[in-house]
Amino acid sequence: MKRYLFLIIPFFLLAGCNKDMQLVEFKSGAKAEGFWDSGKREIRVYLEDGEILSGKFTKMSHARFRVTTGVSFGGRHTRAGVYPSVSIDGQGNIYALLEDQKSHLVMEVVADYNWLWGHGHGEARTNDGRIYKVIF
Repeated sequence: MKRYLFLIIPFFLLAGCNKDMQLVEFKSGAKAEGFWDSGKREIRVYLEDGEILSGKFTKMSHARFRVTTGVSFGGRHTRAGVYPSVSIDGQGNIYALLEDQKSHLVMEVVADYNWLWGHGHGEARTNDGRIYKVIF
């Protein structure tokens, strides 16, 4: 069992990780901090004016299918041709509707995120007209 712990422990560490988000408003350049917890599927954003928005996010993944051309080498024969391959690259979309419990401020977040590499980007909009660039 001890031999397999090095394989199991990283999955538990990744399951509940808080990841940082940076939000930059397009008009003013004001920055906001955000954190998202993939285990709880929750996002929290701390705006520059002190408001805290939070809510659950939804993951929407999509596999990308590619047809590749290539040459296979093996034995005495070399064959060239078209070989279909499926590439699932970990890309996915995140959607969240965040709310402030004290006010009527709401933020909608839509982002493209790479689950394998841990980075992404997107856009967030509030109901009072602010638009943010989101960077993971």
